[in-house]
Amino acid sequence: MNDKVLIIAIFSLLGVGILAVLVIAVPWLVGYALPNWKDSLLDSGIVIVAIFMFVYGFYMNTKIH
Repeated sequence: MNDKVLIIAIFSLLGVGILAVLVIAVPWLVGYALPNWKDSLLDSGIVIVAIFMFVYGFYMNTKIH
């Protein structure tokens, strides 16, 4: 693994972690998602999966070219 791939992987993981905290943990702590937490968790999970797929696709595209 070269340095470029390692840096991209680290920043991707950090980006996904920050988005996960902002989308899931902050509303949960504030109490916004408390009345309907199952639907909010499902929506947040769909967003996280979509972001992960985008980052993985971007990584694969840079690896191919």
